[in-house]
Amino acid sequence: MDSLKYLPRYTVSDYNLWEGDWELIDGHPVSMSPSPIRRHQSLATAILGIILNEINAKKETCDNCEVVFELDWIVNDNTVLRPDIAIICEETGDFITKPPILVTEILSPSTALRDRHVKHEIYQTNEVKYYIIADPATKTFQSYILVNGQYQSYDSSSFEIHDNCTISINIAKALEDIKD
Repeated sequence: MDSLKYLPRYTVSDYNLWEGDWELIDGHPVSMSPSPIRRHQSLATAILGIILNEINAKKETCDNCEVVFELDWIVNDNTVLRPDIAIICEETGDFITKPPILVTEILSPSTALRDRHVKHEIYQTNEVKYYIIADPATKTFQSYILVNGQYQSYDSSSFEIHDNCTISINIAKALEDIKD
């Protein structure tokens, strides 16, 4: 849209001064309110628990990786995203600074289009190996794997985080277990 060129653009420096919950996409602020509803939080907690248990059970081979919840990923100077859940490896700072291995977004009515399109494109472009989109309202999900720079549908519950570190995430079971 040509009219977007007239809107102010912001950077991570500006973002760091803002109060409230925001993301910054290509210099444009995106409000993250209202806060997620209970089903969203229940599903996120269930998936987070599954991943945490898997990584902890494989501490010897997955020792440099961790699962994080709603931690800012500073993609570049004008894009900051806050994935619902991410698996990161070899990070040392307070924020995510390189592409996560796996990102899970839990859909909300206010974020569904952004998660399915904008974030999908950003995660693909920045080479996030796996992207999972889960919808607590319909109890469905889509998983993607990056192949030759493009996401392809991925129908496995097994995710290779790095050499010798493969975890299993049963998203369908997590979706079944959330209360309506």
